[in-house]
Amino acid sequence: MATMPDDTALMQEFEVFAARAGLDIPGERKATLFLGFKDLRKMLALLRQPRTAAAEPAGTYSIATITRSV
Repeated sequence: MATMPDDTALMQEFEVFAARAGLDIPGERKATLFLGFKDLRKMLALLRQPRTAAAEPAGTYSIATITRSV
């Protein structure tokens, strides 16, 4: 995703997703939920990136620490 769509296009996307999920969003909550949707949409680009082992430190180990008792 190179650029973020404008608010009108994002609102249409938000409404389509809400309808697909069967959500009936009250009018007084729609603006707040839309702001959250926009933030999640920005983060979407970060999810589709290649990562190295350093990006997942919980899945890495050091030979020095796992052989302490040997």
